[in-house]
Amino acid sequence: MRILLFLLPALLGFQARADSVNPVFEKDILPIFTEYCFTCHGQSSPKLGLDLRSAVTTLRGSHNGPVIVKGSPEKSLLFQKVSARAMPPAIYGQKVPDAHIETLKRWISAGAPSDQAAGPGVSEQRARFEKEILPAFTAKCVQCHGQKPMAGLDLRTTASTLKGSQNGPVIVEGFSERSLLVRKVTSNSMPPPGAGQPLTEPEIRALREWIDRGHFSGESDSGNPADRPFTKLEAPEITPEQRNFWAFRKPVAAPTPKPKAANRVRTPIDGFLLAKLESQGLSFSADATDLTLLRRAYFDLTGLPPAPEEIRTFVSDTRPGAYERLIDRLLASPRYGERWGRQWLDAAGYVDTTGKDFDPTKTEYAEGMWRYRDYVIRSFNADKPWDRFLTEQLAGDEMVDWRSEKYYTPETVELLTATGYLRTILDITAEDISNLPVERYEALFKLVEKVSSSTLGLTMGCARCHTHKFDPIPQRDYYRFLSLFSTAYNPSDWLQPQNRYLWSVSKEEKEEIDRYNAEIDGPVAALTKQLDAIRKPYRQRLLDEKLKLLPESIREDAKAAVETPKEKRNEVQKYLFGKFGTSLQTPEAEILKQLTAADKAAVEKLETQIRTWKGYRRKLEKVQALWDVGAPPSMRLLQRGSAESPGPGVTPGFPEVLCPPGSAEAVRAKDTQGKTAGIRLAFAHWLVNRENPLTARVIVNRIWQGHFGMGIVATPDNFGKMGAPPSNQELLDRLAVDFMEHGWKAKWLHKTIMMSTAYRQSSRQGSEPWVAKAKVADPENRLLWRMNLLRLDAETLRDSVIAAAGMLDTTMGGEPIRLSMQPDGLQVVSEKEPPSARWRRSIYLTSRRNYPLSFLNVFDFPAIDTNCTRRAPSATPLQSLTMMNDSFMLESAGRLAARAEEMAGRDAPAAKKIEAAYQLVFARKPKPDETKWGEDHLEKQQALYTAANDPRPQAASKAFSSLVQMLLSSNEFLYVD
Repeated sequence: MRILLFLLPALLGFQARADSVNPVFEKDILPIFTEYCFTCHGQSSPKLGLDLRSAVTTLRGSHNGPVIVKGSPEKSLLFQKVSARAMPPAIYGQKVPDAHIETLKRWISAGAPSDQAAGPGVSEQRARFEKEILPAFTAKCVQCHGQKPMAGLDLRTTASTLKGSQNGPVIVEGFSERSLLVRKVTSNSMPPPGAGQPLTEPEIRALREWIDRGHFSGESDSGNPADRPFTKLEAPEITPEQRNFWAFRKPVAAPTPKPKAANRVRTPIDGFLLAKLESQGLSFSADATDLTLLRRAYFDLTGLPPAPEEIRTFVSDTRPGAYERLIDRLLASPRYGERWGRQWLDAAGYVDTTGKDFDPTKTEYAEGMWRYRDYVIRSFNADKPWDRFLTEQLAGDEMVDWRSEKYYTPETVELLTATGYLRTILDITAEDISNLPVERYEALFKLVEKVSSSTLGLTMGCARCHTHKFDPIPQRDYYRFLSLFSTAYNPSDWLQPQNRYLWSVSKEEKEEIDRYNAEIDGPVAALTKQLDAIRKPYRQRLLDEKLKLLPESIREDAKAAVETPKEKRNEVQKYLFGKFGTSLQTPEAEILKQLTAADKAAVEKLETQIRTWKGYRRKLEKVQALWDVGAPPSMRLLQRGSAESPGPGVTPGFPEVLCPPGSAEAVRAKDTQGKTAGIRLAFAHWLVNRENPLTARVIVNRIWQGHFGMGIVATPDNFGKMGAPPSNQELLDRLAVDFMEHGWKAKWLHKTIMMSTAYRQSSRQGSEPWVAKAKVADPENRLLWRMNLLRLDAETLRDSVIAAAGMLDTTMGGEPIRLSMQPDGLQVVSEKEPPSARWRRSIYLTSRRNYPLSFLNVFDFPAIDTNCTRRAPSATPLQSLTMMNDSFMLESAGRLAARAEEMAGRDAPAAKKIEAAYQLVFARKPKPDETKWGEDHLEKQQALYTAANDPRPQAASKAFSSLVQMLLSSNEFLYVD
């Protein structure tokens, strides 16, 4: 005992000295990181650039900045994440023990000591380079990469090798598989064929081992290789010549030319077009007929054919200006917003679904996304100025202090809804396993592609990996542009798509609604309990009867499998439920049949009470919006477009070529409301500033494209050098300037276009002497010497069939009409929808990335990967087969035939019925030979049906339906003119 008492102070002293020894990275911290962190920050690619394999790289931090603050665990992001159990992510099923967290805390508090920080490893690696790597470089590489290094890559020293080329580093410390230099030598692309012998396998292996070992600190210009200036290839100077390209100069309104045929000039548009035509010895074609213009105007502005009464109204208006009054009526129609809203929804990449949409049988909805679709339609109908329209969509959340509002106003909800434009991109980070930096940046890349193509008409995506090869868009500018959206799509503080929504009410109002609904939930729960108590014995009896059909030995186990909640079933129960679960189900319909009269009455009473109580609930609705999340991240240029290869830091900004020198940086807009960065609002202001050379041009061109089938610039998403040159730049610029001066109003532009002679021309090729020359000089009709012959787009075709059949339901807005897949693979309107849903306008059908309504798909409805700036019309056999055989067409033809018979009178002669059908389908009366053809067809078809033993009335009805379907399948119906 005395010995023990003697030794005890010594043992305690030893323990105290052991506790006082500070943890060291290599001995104490690295094992923790290896076990819990290396999946994302170790031997594989280090996420966000955070490499935890050495003290040096750990202290270097991520490409968003340091994660360790020596001496302060509380200020160290790494400790914050680990101690809060936010890292490692829960999906990996690992939890750092408290003891390890305490060790990490002590290590940081002690100043993050390390045995090898800038120690022997660095000198050892330098010696290894000179002994094993440099001889191979000297023999096979320095001829090109020595004293006058090609591409700026000097391989004669460790420091110059690590510095890389003028296009950035060629070595990623610790990761040979991601080092460009290794890729080049292993693929034998360096040295180039004929320039020398390739590196041998032992030489490549030595290079790999040297890179993987790392410890390059002190050799490169900076502790973090990414912290370097931009190279000349990443940020080349914008030259005056590049700025002088037509699309990058501010549009100027030229005076209207005065062509020789002055009598054909109705609007300034005609002056510009006709002057160019006359310079080629050409002219305008004759005007189209009044009925042709009527049908053209209806399709263009409403996407629907004129009804018979509308035709009569137009024909009977013999006063001057009837055509102009027609346009005014159509522009005021609510159908206008549905027609032209769809055009913008294409450019916005609108879909109702989330994810990749790869499963045709399953639709995953972005709940509430339809609100953005309705916002677009409302905006078009209200003729909202385009500068306001774009600003709301890019930064509606920054135009109002919604975070502080006690109750949202309708304007607040409208502005938040508008930002749905930025939410329609493909974002696959919903699953934790895919919520990684690479996928986060892919979503941002998609966003840049959509915004730049739909608003600026530029293919900025080409500059993701390297400076644009044709347009003056440096790689630096691409990432500055991407950074405009990084405060909302924050790579460092990512919000997964299923959580990226707001309620249509304020936080305070939602709490109030939740309290109100909770008061209703109590009575509902009590009534439901009573209901279950009545049904339970019946359900049990039915289950027992069904269990008797199973072998006695497994009945109890099968019963337990059915009655055990899904998440609590063991493996045996899962198997039994999968095998017998369907046959052992007890649907409510079966229970209802078993109820006694008294119990049935009690059930009906309880169900009525439950419905009544639930009817009092206040509904909470989601808005798919975008807003700033977390602290603004530190953004970097990504070398070769890889999220795993961060380069120099970037700040939000605009393409330099579109800005006066020195004014490309984005700063918080002065009118920003609330706690938000205000960068997207700054971008919106820059975008719609009259000094911006592209925005108005792009909008005008898209509207022109909607009327003529092709824009003045035939590539609406590419106004750059590789895009199509404008067919009439002076006209485009004049319209762009006039558009801005008229308040960015689309309806003004529509009317200006449609009042022109160019628009009112016939689409038929006339017999004028110059027509033969025009066919040779301008076969694509880019100069518009006649109106283009245009096919109805997918939605207009379907909606026109429905309208002609008299079945159109003009209900506007609301949740998307759901689709379902038939056994034959066709996507159709779901049978779960009310019958009227089948006859709603196509814009209200569920919009999917890959599986739209099959009828629309046949007629070129776009697959939405990013967005669609122009639909390419096709002509395929499948289209004809669809018109002849699709069940939708057959049913619609029958309904249209019945409508025509009713118009003409059931007992009217065939000629009258044929005339009514022509009026409904073509908006005109048939010619005599067409009437004769129709009568002959009816006679022959009726004879065939009668021979097949159909009663005479039924045979006549089928014959007329056959005739009507032929009219619907004709080119005259399928094309605008």
